[in-house]
Amino acid sequence: MPLTTTTVFGIAGIVLSLPAWFFFLRGAIRLYRFIAAGQPSPGRVAHPLIRLRTLCKEVIFHTELIRKPVVAIAHWFVMVGFLLGSFVWFEAYIQTFNPAGGWPFFHELTIYHFVDEVLGLATVVGILVLIGIRIAIGSNNRIDRFYGSNARAAHFVEGVVLLEGVGMVLVKAGKIATYGHGSLIADFLTIHLARLLPASPELVSGFALIKLLTGMVWLFVVGQQLHWGVAWHRFLAFFNIFFQRNPDGAPALGKIPTIDLEETQGVGTIADASWKMLLDAATCTECGRCQELCPAWNTNKPLSPKKLITDIRDSALEGTDVLQLVGNTILEDELWSCTNCGACVEQCPVDIEHIDHVANLRRFQVLAESEFPSELTGLFKNLETKGNPWGRNNSERATWIEEARRDGLNVPEFNGSFEDTEYLFWVGCAGAFDDDAKKTTRAVVELLETAGVKYAVLSTAETCTGDPARRAGNEFLFQTLATANVETLNDVFEGVPAGQRKIITGCAHCFNTLRNEYPDFGGHYDVLHQTQLLNRLVREGRLTPVPRPASARKPITFHDPCFLGRHNKVFDPPRALIDATGAELRDMKRAKNEGFCCGAGGARMFMEENLGTRISDARAAEALDTGAETIATACPFCTSMLVGGVKAQSGAAKVQDVAQLLRDSILIDGKLPEPRTPEFLETPKRKPRPLPMPGIGTGAGAGAGSRDTAGEAPRVPSVGVPAAPGIPAAPGMAAPNVPSVPTPPGVSVPAAPPGVPSAVPAAPKIPGPPGVSVPAAPSVPAPPGVSVPAAPSAPLGASVPAAPSVPAPPGVPTPPGASVPAAPSVPAAPSAPPSASVPTPLGVPTPPGVSVPAAPSVPAPPGVSVPAAPSTPPSASVPAPPAVPAAPKIPGPPGVSVPAAPSVPTPPGVSVPAAPSAPPSASVPTPPAVPTPPSVPAAPSVPTVPGVSVPAAPSVPPRASIPAPPSVPSPPGASVAAAPSVPAPPKATVPVAPSAVPAAPKIPGPPGVSVPAAPSIPAPPGVTVPAAPSAPPKVPAPPDSPESYDPTQSKKED
Repeated sequence: MPLTTTTVFGIAGIVLSLPAWFFFLRGAIRLYRFIAAGQPSPGRVAHPLIRLRTLCKEVIFHTELIRKPVVAIAHWFVMVGFLLGSFVWFEAYIQTFNPAGGWPFFHELTIYHFVDEVLGLATVVGILVLIGIRIAIGSNNRIDRFYGSNARAAHFVEGVVLLEGVGMVLVKAGKIATYGHGSLIADFLTIHLARLLPASPELVSGFALIKLLTGMVWLFVVGQQLHWGVAWHRFLAFFNIFFQRNPDGAPALGKIPTIDLEETQGVGTIADASWKMLLDAATCTECGRCQELCPAWNTNKPLSPKKLITDIRDSALEGTDVLQLVGNTILEDELWSCTNCGACVEQCPVDIEHIDHVANLRRFQVLAESEFPSELTGLFKNLETKGNPWGRNNSERATWIEEARRDGLNVPEFNGSFEDTEYLFWVGCAGAFDDDAKKTTRAVVELLETAGVKYAVLSTAETCTGDPARRAGNEFLFQTLATANVETLNDVFEGVPAGQRKIITGCAHCFNTLRNEYPDFGGHYDVLHQTQLLNRLVREGRLTPVPRPASARKPITFHDPCFLGRHNKVFDPPRALIDATGAELRDMKRAKNEGFCCGAGGARMFMEENLGTRISDARAAEALDTGAETIATACPFCTSMLVGGVKAQSGAAKVQDVAQLLRDSILIDGKLPEPRTPEFLETPKRKPRPLPMPGIGTGAGAGAGSRDTAGEAPRVPSVGVPAAPGIPAAPGMAAPNVPSVPTPPGVSVPAAPPGVPSAVPAAPKIPGPPGVSVPAAPSVPAPPGVSVPAAPSAPLGASVPAAPSVPAPPGVPTPPGASVPAAPSVPAAPSAPPSASVPTPLGVPTPPGVSVPAAPSVPAPPGVSVPAAPSTPPSASVPAPPAVPAAPKIPGPPGVSVPAAPSVPTPPGVSVPAAPSAPPSASVPTPPAVPTPPSVPAAPSVPTVPGVSVPAAPSVPPRASIPAPPSVPSPPGASVAAAPSVPAPPKATVPVAPSAVPAAPKIPGPPGVSVPAAPSIPAPPGVTVPAAPSAPPKVPAPPDSPESYDPTQSKKED
């Protein structure tokens, strides 16, 4: 093949393109490794189909650039010229060798020639428009959006694009001039240009080589300049859009992603940065749209969102991954000047997530370095200790409610049930503490009452949502507050299904946090801003503003709170309310998505603003320029900031919340209309609540109850008869369970009704005589009119284990000198006294002034006479018990008369019946008439355990302290003497009662005597004891249980 000029051009094109491709591909690999070295960023690949659809939508329709229509159209032409023109550009490799050639099959199609024509022309026109805009805006002044951008890189890229477009047009025109075959439709421009060119194959090949080499120069230069985002965004923007936080393409506003504090504490160095943060940095085109609307930059502060991202990129590419970013790459004043308004994120055409990166940088400064503005120290402390940013007492949250009620306004508070409530009104910290915000809160309450809305407030149960803490970088504090609030709200909405957990709030920051950030902590609610609900009430006719004449229409401008408008896209409801009041709405130049911040966001509300112009002053001046007499807002922070801004501008305009304007518009002669009857706006749906089981607490209330009553012995319903007194538990000693007493033969005792917890261990029992049925522990309510003494509280630090509900024996034989209480039923057993004092021993008379009630009578066996209790020497030093109410009486079996039992001295808090020879002060009520059975013969003596002597119960000397021995089984048919109990040693620990049945106390015995537990006296033949209402059939006595463990006895034996 002869060496022709076109062949030389073709070889030159291939040779020169090789190094260009080498450097470009090397740069692409380096950039990939640079991004892949970042930390994980979870959730970026979820919902791939939705992400792909979002990518196509944003690329094809340019939805992120359409805010500037001229720029969007011009950029679209350039983008399409680059994407599709690349196919035409590669055709130059063929055309340098064969000027008449091209892509096989395609170059002969008329449609292909038409597309080629349009691409070349669109590229040239589009890039010329963009170059003109860049020149017109300039980059020398601070207010210019291209200020600080890499102008050299931008001009290089724009020049290459222009040459590429011109090259496509010239190659096509040269081919028509040389080979003809032009079409007035497909080649509508180049067919005319061809008339100006000579017919020359070398000319066509030369144009193709220029087009090819222009692209090669671009590849060669860009491959070595990785920080030229204006060039690399042609490749990286597609990935950045695909991997953006929200798959549906919504801007990265609203919430800040929650981090696991055990894995990371933010971003301190480049090594801490996520791969998405690095991809954002490499993708930035330096277009300056974020900088153009940034309130910090526009008020002469050092923060520029564009510069923040490009500085991170440059620092990372330079390899300074060990240097701390803040203080080196990023100035501290830059970091803390951000208001989190979201203008940068909203405006970015390639979906860079500026606020997330600022939040992570602040987190590291707060959590890891403890370096933050001094004003935040007070903020964090107040949130931690008081639950609000100003450190006010929590009780003050109810002040506005008390004031409203004094004025006759009903403010319903949450009462533990959401059954008859539709909306929870979250007042917020500002709405409860700030004077101006409290006026708005009052107005909202008046509107809700007038409209008949069923709502409630939490009052002092509210706590700060934590927004200032999270925006200031204290993620730990935010998560603590959020977790507590979610727990509170979930308790409030217990039984309310999803979709009806409605919350309304007037604070834009609370609104954003409850709606967007609490779902990460299990808080899924339907959150509305108050303007949204009020707008609905107006539309439905529940609130009717009074019509105004045209002369009374005052001009009002509305300031869009950033966290209501830009972050949550609530723009129309506040404006609709202003229109409903009859006022003339005048929007500012920067409104809605392009609205200017008031300066309070990002925790800036609680920091001093010492750099540049105050943001609130700049926004107030913009509002006053509209000529409005009133500046309306929908956020208490905005209201506070604009009030100060208007004062600084010496303006006369008032600053009011939209809710106040609406409330004023419905007044008739200065008074609110008659309120509607409260009703649901939507039919409520509630999940049925489980019925509480008897004796079992449910829900939060049960938990609260268990906390409130910790340390108290639980109480059981009594059947009116005192149980045998027990050993008082001393602090630090575990009290053993009290053994039960066998039932006499022939006596049927009811079983325990349902509802008694099964977690209570059964007390070991003493075997009774053959044929005796042992009752289960009944839980029988006291008979009407009978007062049952409550058990005294347990000592501090001690808890008393409750024995299962054990019925007291109908009667106990006693040794001479001992009084026998007749106790057929069991009252609530007393718990240990607070001071672990020793109860009055058996036989000790009550001190003067103490009345001991008579015990209910017990049928005595025939022929048995009960001796009176002997007196105790007056020298006995025993704590005097308090006055005890009379124990109720229970009627005996038909035909049996039951005499009163002798008196028994009682320990503190124990109700014991009096003996026949009770002191005059004892008050013994007359029992109902019961047939008296024949006298009961004396009880036989009780065999004792070897080595244990059981004397008759003598009088108890003072300060007797004897540990209780293990229980002694009684032989069949034998009655056992009354078992006086022994006080426990000091410092006995008493475990917490596991059930609602307290342990039955015992009566201390004489010194030096070990006394077995007293079994019951068998009932006389033919005598039956009536069963409890829910008594089952007789239950045979269970086998013997192990003896109760007495640590003092064990220690003594050791």
